[in-house]
Amino acid sequence: MKKKVVVVDDNMFDISMLRRGLRAAGADVDLIEVSDSGQAINVIASEVPALAIVDLSMPEPDGFAVLSAVRSDERMNETRVMMLSGSTSMPDREKAEDLGVNWYRVKPDSLDGYRDLGSEIMEFVHDRGLAPG
Repeated sequence: MKKKVVVVDDNMFDISMLRRGLRAAGADVDLIEVSDSGQAINVIASEVPALAIVDLSMPEPDGFAVLSAVRSDERMNETRVMMLSGSTSMPDREKAEDLGVNWYRVKPDSLDGYRDLGSEIMEFVHDRGLAPG
């Protein structure tokens, strides 16, 4: 059975690039795309994915609020959360870590970067020893 991965981003270009990166990496996942951060919490709660990839900078609720909601819901104890952000700010990274993020990554700036990210995500989703960082 394919593992579910929910990606939450209000930028459709970024979702498209992530989808392309996963496809290039040979991803065998059920990718669920959510562009409305207001619906993200409900979608993640109903799907209970193996991984939720959440953009930090979105209209309310922002990525921190989505992460907090996931971490406060016992049904999603096993759901890993990756914060994928354009922010290189150390305070943003630290806040995400304080809220329980499993993995914080800055968005790649090229298709090659998204291909590499797609491979890393597959390692992460399938527990193949990748140490999130």
